[in-house]
Amino acid sequence: MSIALLFDLDGTLVDSARDIAGALSILSERRGGPTVTAEQVRPLVSLGAATLVARALGPWAGDAESDLAEFRTLLAALPTDPAALYDGVPALLAFYAERQYPMAIVTNKPERLARLLLEQHGLTEYFGAVVGGDTLSVAKPDPAPLYHALELLDHTGAAVMIGDSDVDASSAEAAKLPFLLHRNGYGTDEIRSRFASTSFDQFIELAALLEEAFHRGSITTNSAPTRA
Repeated sequence: MSIALLFDLDGTLVDSARDIAGALSILSERRGGPTVTAEQVRPLVSLGAATLVARALGPWAGDAESDLAEFRTLLAALPTDPAALYDGVPALLAFYAERQYPMAIVTNKPERLARLLLEQHGLTEYFGAVVGGDTLSVAKPDPAPLYHALELLDHTGAAVMIGDSDVDASSAEAAKLPFLLHRNGYGTDEIRSRFASTSFDQFIELAALLEEAFHRGSITTNSAPTRA
């Protein structure tokens, strides 16, 4: 079988909350505010960068556009935490790369920062496409980024979206693609219960889950995206 694997990035492959919190802490402390913790960041990541920055800074927030630009500059300059990859991610990606499965990143993180994060963790080679939140004029939950990733992969067969949030699930649903939920990501309890039958906690489980879904028929050779 040839299934394209579309992965979200933050909260799915990489627990980047500590890196994000580090950049936000610098921004907050420059203004006399407190340190921002990873625990504060995790529930905010799926809400979008502008909301994340505004809520994390709270009363120390300023102009939204300027704050976002300053945050992204700081984030790009900070070295990433080498332990931020979720357990089993490199082995899983190597497993599917060896079997020539097409793989792509579809994230709402700006494409430049997404590529930088992949490079820092040594994952660039595994992905035939990287679609960021600014690659197109729209971002997830619109299905267009998923369609675009598959076009870049030159893949017209079965595909699946793997992510951790309602944004990921909604974009997969809009593209009429199966969705697999990473339960240890940043999603809410509501989304975890919603996708209880198609979810995983550890990446060592994902290969077996995909195989099971394929044989069960929830992923078929006809589960290619359908444009409205």
